[in-house]
Amino acid sequence: MAHGNFEFKGTGFGCWWLLIWTTVLTVFTLGLFFPWSASAAMRWITKNTTIDGKRLCFKGSGAGYFGNWLLILVLTVITLGIYIPWGICRIYKWAINNTHFADAVDLDQLNS
Repeated sequence: MAHGNFEFKGTGFGCWWLLIWTTVLTVFTLGLFFPWSASAAMRWITKNTTIDGKRLCFKGSGAGYFGNWLLILVLTVITLGIYIPWGICRIYKWAINNTHFADAVDLDQLNS
């Protein structure tokens, strides 16, 4: 069975800066910025991750996350919290479905 070589090149400063600006905007918007914050975090993680030397790219958007987030919130309230595990799986599925190996166009955008 083949094994891939995963590598993460993120820095503490990059993570710190991401946490600062996304937290400030999330608090300032009373939580409405959270989906865009989570999307920014996924973009940062994938931008700094390679598998066998191939860079990853996250193509999801805050608007896409927001739709899922709103549906999960409604279903969680309706089911008195029972939907939470399915909601978590829905978010993971959305994140993975929006993660790809970066092509030349993606690499140009990531490097600019």
